[in-house]
Amino acid sequence: MGNVLKLLLAVVLALAAAGLNAMWLTSEKQPPLFVMAKTDLPAGQTISDEMLYFVPVPGNRDSLNTALIPYANRAILFGLKTSREYHRGDVFFQRDITAPRQLAEFEVLGPFKLISVGGRFTDQGKKNDVGGGGDSAGNNITIAVSANFDERTRKLLQIVDPTRAAKDKTMRIIAIQVVPKEDQASSQLSEDKQVVYQTISLEGITNVPKVLLVGDVIRFVVPAHSTL
Repeated sequence: MGNVLKLLLAVVLALAAAGLNAMWLTSEKQPPLFVMAKTDLPAGQTISDEMLYFVPVPGNRDSLNTALIPYANRAILFGLKTSREYHRGDVFFQRDITAPRQLAEFEVLGPFKLISVGGRFTDQGKKNDVGGGGDSAGNNITIAVSANFDERTRKLLQIVDPTRAAKDKTMRIIAIQVVPKEDQASSQLSEDKQVVYQTISLEGITNVPKVLLVGDVIRFVVPAHSTL
């Protein structure tokens, strides 16, 4: 009887090994599943589960996981908006759920010639001469602008218009730059011979040179805006 039991045990172990081997081979032949669009989806569509389906993609699973989204992990797409137009059967890429990093765009208005400046910018020794009961004019500058409202003048007036600025927060001065003296000859100052003096408040502008002098040529840095 002992020999019969040993034989039966050997047969059971062999069958189990054969079964495990068959399961392993089957799993190896089954490509991993990844997310695809079940229907056509426009750009900006909020994604939900019923819009998604799976597609088998043969290849190395680890490598594919770095580029595609496993179907088992599709929940990470729920609630997101499609970053592009999808046609039925299009797969979702990892890059589709990564917001692109876009650098802000800026433009400059000017150059303008400084006619007068507040005390804040002419005395290097004073550090707290604005606010708290100080001279309110110390935070202003006066520049020469075209009396005929050339393009740079119109753009600047749109930026400093408090009515428009209240509606569009992008319409603001980011910084003031002083054009170096050696570059002033080629700075393209307005050729309009008819000029008027325009006072500009610098309240709220943090990126301003510590010292501004009468006669300096300056320009304003503003966010790029198609409507300016």
